[in-house]
Amino acid sequence: MAFNSPEYIALLLGTLVVFFALPRTARLVLLLASSLLFYAVWSVPLLSLIVVSALVDFTAGQVIDRAENRWVRRGALAMSLCTNLGLLGYFKYANFFAESIAALGGGDPGSYVEVILPPAISFYTFQTLSYTIDVYRGKMQATRSFLRFFLYVCFFPQLIAGPIERAGDLLAQFGHAASQRFRTENFVTGSRMIAWGMFKKVVFADYCGTIADQAYTTAGVHDGWTLLVATYAFTLQIYCDFSAYSEIARGSARLFGIDLMRNFDQPYLTTNIRDFWRRWHISLSNWFRDYVYLALGGNRRGRVFTLINLAITMLLSGLWHGAAWNFVVWGLFHGGLLLSHSLICSTRSFRAVMDGLGRGGAFAAWLLNFHLVVIGWVLFRVKAIGDFPNILESIGAALTSGSGPTGAQLLFIMGVFAFVGLTYLERRLDLIRTIDSDRGLAVMFYGTVIVATLLLARGDGPQFIYFQF
Repeated sequence: MAFNSPEYIALLLGTLVVFFALPRTARLVLLLASSLLFYAVWSVPLLSLIVVSALVDFTAGQVIDRAENRWVRRGALAMSLCTNLGLLGYFKYANFFAESIAALGGGDPGSYVEVILPPAISFYTFQTLSYTIDVYRGKMQATRSFLRFFLYVCFFPQLIAGPIERAGDLLAQFGHAASQRFRTENFVTGSRMIAWGMFKKVVFADYCGTIADQAYTTAGVHDGWTLLVATYAFTLQIYCDFSAYSEIARGSARLFGIDLMRNFDQPYLTTNIRDFWRRWHISLSNWFRDYVYLALGGNRRGRVFTLINLAITMLLSGLWHGAAWNFVVWGLFHGGLLLSHSLICSTRSFRAVMDGLGRGGAFAAWLLNFHLVVIGWVLFRVKAIGDFPNILESIGAALTSGSGPTGAQLLFIMGVFAFVGLTYLERRLDLIRTIDSDRGLAVMFYGTVIVATLLLARGDGPQFIYFQF
């Protein structure tokens, strides 16, 4: 059930109406039922995997919280890790490793059984694991309510593609939501988030996706300018697509009085790769920081181990995104950028040079960082890792050939930078907050957004990109 579908809107509004009509004790049961129905539309059999994860981690949390013997606590944590990572490893990476082994041995990859990737497994696995680890670390007490915990694992607004929430933040909100009355403020704020997210998805992401798909599907037959336009198009698509999902998720939860974390903070405005990862897919970046990078030792064991820990973390982040070599290389690419930043950009001499250059230096740093991210998106988007150097070579040849883009291509490229410029103005002038604070202006703005969304929506628009992870 896609967010940008009439079925989702019907489920959301129907749940909302019944939610506030029910007694407080039944409200969370309704949210859980709606969440299970939401996932069952994707697959009823695969719903069992969520049930298994929830049962295992709820039990592990209880054991860890009550046991005094450290080996019992470690055993419960190990049970949680092995079960969740085992399921994730099998369903997400079995095909990848089988095909890789077959390729190395000269066998036929088609002889292996195709394993179906369960929707959302990467997201709910990390979410439920964070609960067990936090209980083990003593950061929170285990919940005694399986209903609330199960709802935490499969809460439908953020089930398929996050944000990846922490139990300490979300469990308490369920109790508060079950006891509060309907609030017009929550409905208005949530509806605005949903409207804005829908607009970004169907107006920007879907049309940019069409441009990117047409070129990348047959990359070898297109010239460099076409591939450059397609790469810029994917750069906008993946941001607008994923941030749109997060906005709709946050807005949907807000209708019930539940606040989900902000998952994007205009990452294309950053001037270095470290800040990019602080503002792109924030919930995932924080997860890898807290449960992988810091668990490996972080920066506590000197420069060499810090760099190694960064590289391992980004390698795993790339592998999390997809079971393919291009995602592995994409993770290593960003790991290399982070290593370079740690070695060069954080030094006093480099900062002194940048301070001396002033705004010109900041602009140059932004331009370089933006295009390093764009190069990374080529790795992310290609179907075969061998296409990556060919695409970059074609784009490089076009830029140095002296023959410019067509008028339409130039217009699109200018539009991409205009989009980034508008996000800069919005951040600097706080335009959305200004619009939201004026009722008349807000009605005009969001009314226009809704009309444009309805008029420009495509019936055959692609699903959200991160649904495949």
